[in-house]
Amino acid sequence: MASYDNKDFYDEKNGSPASSAIESDEVGVGHVSGLKRRLPGFSLEVRQEPSSFAATKNASNADFDPIPPSKRTWNWGAYVAYWMADAWAVSNWEVASSIIAVGLSWKMAIGACVLGNTIMGIVITINGRMGATLHTPFPVLARMPFGYYFSYFVVLSRCVLAIVWLGVQTTTGGQCMTVLLTAIWPSFANIPNTIPTSEGITTSGMCGFVLYFLLQIPFLCIPYTKVQYFFALKSIIAPIIFLAIFGSTLHKAGGTISHSTVITQGTTLSGSALAWAFFANLNGVLGNYATLGLNIADFARYANKPSAQNVQAIVIPVIFTIVGLLGIFTAASSETAYGQVIWNPIEIVGLWMKSGSHGGRAAAAFGAIGLLIVTLGINISANSISAANDLMSFCPKYINIRRGQLLAAVIGSWGFVPWKILASAAKFLAFLGGYTIFLGPMTSILITDYYIVRRGNVSVPDMYNFHGIYRYSPKYATNWRAVTAFFIGCIPPLPGFVNNIVVAGNSKTGVSAGGQHLFNIGYIYSFVAAGVFYWAFNRFVPHTDSFMDHAETGEDIIAANDAKNVHERRASRAERKQSVVSTFFEV
Repeated sequence: MASYDNKDFYDEKNGSPASSAIESDEVGVGHVSGLKRRLPGFSLEVRQEPSSFAATKNASNADFDPIPPSKRTWNWGAYVAYWMADAWAVSNWEVASSIIAVGLSWKMAIGACVLGNTIMGIVITINGRMGATLHTPFPVLARMPFGYYFSYFVVLSRCVLAIVWLGVQTTTGGQCMTVLLTAIWPSFANIPNTIPTSEGITTSGMCGFVLYFLLQIPFLCIPYTKVQYFFALKSIIAPIIFLAIFGSTLHKAGGTISHSTVITQGTTLSGSALAWAFFANLNGVLGNYATLGLNIADFARYANKPSAQNVQAIVIPVIFTIVGLLGIFTAASSETAYGQVIWNPIEIVGLWMKSGSHGGRAAAAFGAIGLLIVTLGINISANSISAANDLMSFCPKYINIRRGQLLAAVIGSWGFVPWKILASAAKFLAFLGGYTIFLGPMTSILITDYYIVRRGNVSVPDMYNFHGIYRYSPKYATNWRAVTAFFIGCIPPLPGFVNNIVVAGNSKTGVSAGGQHLFNIGYIYSFVAAGVFYWAFNRFVPHTDSFMDHAETGEDIIAANDAKNVHERRASRAERKQSVVSTFFEV
């Protein structure tokens, strides 16, 4: 049973309304004559639900609270559309290129993709069940096993990755924008370059980057209750564009791919070298979506019922395999069509206008528009919403999902200079790719805690109460069992991780073959080791004060407040006229 009395918890939250009101008034007086007078509809503080389980505004807001029933709008089709939006991406199209480059055949590359995506589909579905049942975001769920303070380290680790990849995808979108502008105005390609070569971007490329950055801003403002409709649009447009790229390249190659070295080259490795090369690339495939494997609750919590997200276990391996196959066949066709193996579909679209004909330019323009939609979709689905939930956990009084998305876009696009990362930072990209040794233990501990240790008997109100049962330690507010299991999972592969970064910079280390091999199975090892040790710690040294014999979700409070809010919103809309645009962007 929980070690707190529910009545005491809610009294704690509501027991000092006078002090809260005084605090709010004091804050408000200083702004009325300034910011509020200039922007009467704007408030630095974001909206907080009256039924929030958080004791203060510093602990939660309407977006950070459990999703109420009226906003659980994602059915199984929404999750199919979500993964269609995520899978049809340039990075997934090119995933087999690095696998084939190390000496594996294209068939083994597909095998690694199928196996890796199947494993990750299962992990994502299992982890997603938590969000679909409790309707809370990942940063809140992380407090269960890790405690309140260490959960911030876990969230920060995920947040940095999301922001960096948001910037990298923005750079890819900028390349698509450059192709589009060149297709419309060929003279755009002749703009004099005034940016040093060392920066990794040209003047025309920077123009495309800035325009794409501005283009994505309104898309980042689409409410989470309606963004699935954009995913549905992308799930239609993206396959058409990528199939057009494949079809045109295959046609130009004479309808055959059998003569390409991509297809004819067999496996050049054998024995243990072949096995470890396969595992290393399998680890790379797992790492491709290990981030979403950790924080899928950020999306699963919008499910209209817990089973709605189960479709992910099937959709992920199927769609990602199709995209990977088309990438291989297109690269094979390009060798005959253009005289070289081209993995990047943006480069192929750019070649369509080389003839200078109006038809070629028009095709390139439409292809670039399609790829713009593709990158917009993946930046929302894989990066911006995840980063927003993470940023929101650090300052929920002032940051909601929309503000978090915009903040992440600014930091990722300008703070991390992503064009330079793509152009020259091989070590940094190796760091991002090997970061799975940290994500694996986090994911495993979260799953083990909910399903095996607690058997689903958790308290959602306590996740928002910093003095609740998941504090573990009065002083450190951290669960030593989770912290120890985390380090047991990530430290052994660490030498191989360092070696991978150094080798990417064309240097060498003294890390043994065994250390390198352990890193090659880094995600699997860290996932299994951390989960087993976390279970063992809880089995023999349990924290009994946080164990319960039933689940407490607070659903009755959430539903009652939601019904009241829905009635008030309808009454408000009846009194005032809203434009279609404002209605669409309303949460």
